[in-house]
Order: sequence, then C-alpha cells, then structure tokens
Amino acid sequence: MKKQLVMLSVLSALCIFIPEAKSIEVFNNDKTAFNFSGDLSVYYLRGNELDEVNDGFSRYIFDISHNIKDDWQVLAKLEWGVQLSNTNNQIVFNNSGLTSTGPTDDVIWLRQGYVGFEHQDYGRFTMGKQWGVSYDVGGVTDWFEIFGGGAQGTYNFGTDGGFSGTGRAEQALQYRIKYKSFSFATQYLASSEQLNVHGEDGKDFAAVLNFSDSYGMSILYKAPLDIGLGVAYNKAKLSLGANGESSMKIDDELVSAYITYRQYNNIGLHVAFVYTDMTNHDMNDVGQLMNKAKGLELYSEYRFENDISLVVGYISLQDKSNTFLGADGTYHKQYSILSAKYNWDEDFYFFIESKFDNSKLSNESSDLAENATGIGMRFIF
Repeated sequence: MKKQLVMLSVLSALCIFIPEAKSIEVFNNDKTAFNFSGDLSVYYLRGNELDEVNDGFSRYIFDISHNIKDDWQVLAKLEWGVQLSNTNNQIVFNNSGLTSTGPTDDVIWLRQGYVGFEHQDYGRFTMGKQWGVSYDVGGVTDWFEIFGGGAQGTYNFGTDGGFSGTGRAEQALQYRIKYKSFSFATQYLASSEQLNVHGEDGKDFAAVLNFSDSYGMSILYKAPLDIGLGVAYNKAKLSLGANGESSMKIDDELVSAYITYRQYNNIGLHVAFVYTDMTNHDMNDVGQLMNKAKGLELYSEYRFENDISLVVGYISLQDKSNTFLGADGTYHKQYSILSAKYNWDEDFYFFIESKFDNSKLSNESSDLAENATGIGMRFIF
C-alpha cells in the first residue's frame, strides 16, 4: 500500500507539467523512448435508485520503446487504473453501465502490462496483460462515456474480460501483422483462473466458474470509401462448479463482426456497428449462464465545426438459451443512449449521457433496468 501511495504521488507530480499534447516525452535519445500519457475522468450519475459520483476509467500509461539491430524494436507498456471516486469491488451483473474494475482498497491497479518486440515487415509479438484480439472488433463501439460495452462480449461475467481473453487478457501471448489493407492477429491465453459469481442484488451464489486456456484471432480490412470491416473469434475452456467442486466442462465462444464508416472523433459523421454471437460467454441478471446469446451495439457520432458532438447509440444483448442449462431465454438487456459532448479543447471535454432502458429481466421484480443520466468531464494527456 505504501508503495502504491508513493507511485501515485510521483505520477501526480508529473501531471503538473503536462503540456497541451496528449503525451509527455519523458526521455528520448534516438534509441530509447519513454512516453507518459493517460486520462482522468469523473461523472455524476442520477437515476430512480441512483445518486452517485463515479470514476470514468481514469488511468496512467507508460510506453517504452528501444531500437535494436536489423530494424527490430523492443516495446513495453504499463497502464494503471486510478481510483478518483468510490467504486464497487464486488462483481455485479447489471444494466446501469460499466464502472472501474479495480478494488476499492487499492489506489491504483494494473490494467495492462506487457513486453514484446516488432518489425515493420515481420509483425509484432507481445506477452502479458493486454487488450485481447477480439477487442479489435468489439472496441469500435467502446466510446460511450458511461453506459456502453454491454453487448459486444468484451467485459463478460462482470469482469474486464481478462479471464476469457476477450477484454484485457491475462497472461496473453499475441502475434500481429499487417499486409496492405489487412491486419491479422492471433492470441493464446495461458491461464487457470476461478471466478465466484454474484447476482444483481450482491448476494452470493454457490456457482463457481473455472477458466483455463483460450485462443483468439481477428482479421480487419480497411475498405474503400472510409469503410472498415472486421471479424474475430475467441474460445475459452470453462468448467462450472458448485460448492467448490467442478460439475461440467463447456466451451466459452465469442464470434463478432463490425462495420464502420469514417474514423472516430473526426469532424462530421462516424458510425460503428458490432454484431456478436455468444456461447456460454456471459450471464443474465440473476447470475445464470446464457448458453446462447446475441448482441448488437451501435455507436454513431456527428461532430460539428463548433466542437459540439452528438452521439446516438443502441445496446441489445438477448438471451437465446434453451432450458438445458442455466438461463431460460427470457433475459433481454436493451437500451438506447443519447449523449452530447463539448470539446473545450482537444484534450478536455464535458459530456452528458442518458440511458433509456427497455430491458426485460429474468428477475421481474427487479428495478435495476432503469433510465439514468450522467454528467461529467474528461482530461486527456
């Protein structure tokens, strides 16, 4: 804890000297480069049962690169999440948006940390905790300030996706290479993790999920007319347990695809759409495994010349399970998002984001599928 406080003090001191650019070049001697960047965000959230100030994915990032012989380059990245406000350290399945995943008793926690090497012609190889290759697809709609990420399959089981490899993959080995307008990526995740399941009300369930090795791949294509296309696949080995004992081994599978129009945050229109097909990849609102589910996410933004942006989004995760295992097929997370941003500067903006919820929950007596609105600000450096 003392080491974390010291590190936070050092990072805070560095923030005093942040320039207008979105990163600080701490050191560069033409062979080794060391850059510091990140963002700080906080928002006030209000709904029928909500009235709180939350952290909006604040983080500090260190990027290091080192040139070696034959045009190869060594690279490393460290990214820490930072707690600015109160967060919940219990995994809860809900419809009110994804908040920070760090435990409340830690000032900072690891979001990413990896080491690797790359070559312009031969590609890039990395090892460590890093964005999974399926996030190459799911990430195109992950730009909402508060309520997004509910149907793309990235943050399954109420986590950051590290266990299954679809989010910030734990213990991951990745290889990436580009060829003309195509980008290819493969991933192997060597892990053995256990997750205790909680429901929406925070009460403990007896169910236990045991994760083992997973595999993933993605293919992206930059098409003409500012169109982007991509597909991804991820498969993890999963065993279900109760009272500490394994009872059934199954496959956790995610298939996802996207189409985009124009780049994010440019003047004018940007649209991104993600479709997902999930098998044993997530749970419903009462902690039951969905053996089949389908997800849709839409993110559309129009940025005007006056630095105001309007955002319209749609999230749908529908349970398609049969009654053979877990969920009964009634759950349907479904809501629309309306948001506006004012970019006071390219590195600082205000936002307001509202969720209009029309979800159908397995627990019909629950009031967690509710409308909510948040206002906040983000500083990017």
